[in-house]
Amino acid sequence: MAHLCMRSAWDIVTGIGVDTHVHRISNWLLWVPRETKTPEETRVALEKWLPFELWEEVNQLLVGFGQTTCTATYPRCNECSNADICPAKGKHGIRKTPVKKEIKKEELDF
Repeated sequence: MAHLCMRSAWDIVTGIGVDTHVHRISNWLLWVPRETKTPEETRVALEKWLPFELWEEVNQLLVGFGQTTCTATYPRCNECSNADICPAKGKHGIRKTPVKKEIKKEELDF
């Protein structure tokens, strides 16, 4: 969080902000040399691997991607542009169809 705060408040990049999404996706994509157990281990590994110029944007890109497409439970691999090259494809439950529930008029309380 401190790295995100420094970037947002003072426009200073001090490190990569690693939350659960960045941690999970970095491991799934094999961006770390071995599976990391904690977000802090992931941060250290990513900072060694990624060029400094990418530190600022990697959190924002992976968090949004992890919230919408590459979710922890039932990732939407069928909607992902990177599915063909993803090492994690098929290793986790995949949501094959969107979750939709039909609501009947009589079920609505007005």
